[in-house]
This record gives sequence, structure tokens and C-alpha cells, in this order.
Amino acid sequence: MPILCYHTVEPAWDHTLAIDPVRFEEQCRQLVKRFEVVDVATLDHTRNDNDKVAITFDDGWSGVYEHAWPILRRFGLPFTVFVVADTMVDSDRVVDWVDHAPAKPLDVLTRDQVCEMHGAGVSIGSHSLSHQDLTSLDAERCYHDLLQSRDLLEDTLKSPVRSLAYPRGRHNSVVRAAARRAGFEQAFTLPEEMETMDGPLAIPRVGIYPANGNRSFWLKTQPWYLRLRLSRLWALAEKLK
Repeated sequence: MPILCYHTVEPAWDHTLAIDPVRFEEQCRQLVKRFEVVDVATLDHTRNDNDKVAITFDDGWSGVYEHAWPILRRFGLPFTVFVVADTMVDSDRVVDWVDHAPAKPLDVLTRDQVCEMHGAGVSIGSHSLSHQDLTSLDAERCYHDLLQSRDLLEDTLKSPVRSLAYPRGRHNSVVRAAARRAGFEQAFTLPEEMETMDGPLAIPRVGIYPANGNRSFWLKTQPWYLRLRLSRLWALAEKLK
């Protein structure tokens, strides 16, 4: 089942993380015509549900609340937002994880917005405590980062949080073990090349970006796309370019 990874929907942010609302609405319209859009929390990673697709957002940008959610509500589509947990407790938290960030401050979801979305049925997951590269941490620091992120989100939402998206999709055996120890039942990656898969703690997603035209979007929503992207055949083709 294709699991799509967006970051934000913004009309005025020219960045690889931001999809224009008009374009996002058209993509939602295409998904409704071709798939059953399901909540990723219901995912059975052992099954090949080729007629289903899931929508996720990383980082917890304010544009998800302001621009993406109204569109998704009109289509009646479920989705999941993976939130950087310490932004829930520190309103002055500076966003420092974006490459080529604009000069203006970048807005993330407020605690009240996250709670409102969750109360309306939107799934909320962890995107770690502070968006560090988890593969750069030792086992204990990684575990405590992930455990704190889950505790903060559960305290905010007053309900269990069992899903995680690794920052930048990066993970290894130490990170996966820390995720399991911290109580996560699902963890999502964002692979661009061949990598180790580890069942429910390394579930691959496909990144959707502004440069993806209609054909690219169609390809990325095909059930076979990721299998091809992560194959030796793709790696060989990239070397021959």
C-alpha cells in the first residue's frame, strides 16, 4: 500500500517541503478516484492492499492546519501528522532543522491546533523530540529522545501515541531498537535508496514534493513504485546515468 509523505501545504512558501494548495487539492481528487484512502494507524504492513493509500505529514507545520486540513475535510480523507514533540511545550522553539530556510520564522502547529485536530479524528504521531538525526545518537540518548517525545505527546493528547516517523527518514538497527524500547508499534521511513527493512519499525513511505508533476505523482502512488525504487535494478540505473 502506498504511504505518501508530505510536509506542508502553503501558497506562498517556495520550498521543496511545501505543496501549493491548488496542487494538493488536485492530488486529493486523484486519490479519491483511484484509491480508498485509509488511516495509516490501521495499516497491516504484512498485506499488499494495492487499492488503498495513506496520507502522512512530517514536521507539524502550521500549513497542515491552515491549508491542508480544510481540503482533506472536504474530501473526507483521514491522515496522520508526525509532530516534533518539544514544539508542543516550548512556544518559542526555533525551527532549526530545515535546509535553505527562509529568513522569516517558520510556524509550526500550536498545542491547541494539535489538540483540535486530534479531537476531530486526525491521527497524531511522533517525529522525535527535537528533530535530531537519530542515527547520530548513541542507544541511550536515542531511546530517551523517543521516549520523551511519546510522553510529551501523550500528556498533550491524553491518549496513546504509538506511531513514529524518523526525522529525514534516517534509521539503523540502534534507532529501531530504541523505537521499540520506547513503546512505538509503527515507525516510518522515507527511503531514497536500498536500505534495511525491519517490519513495522521500518515501514517505507514515498515523498511527495512540488516538483512532482502529474506523471510523477501517478508513478509514486503505484504499489510497485517503492519496490522498484529500492531494487538493485534502480541502483544500477542510477549509476549508469
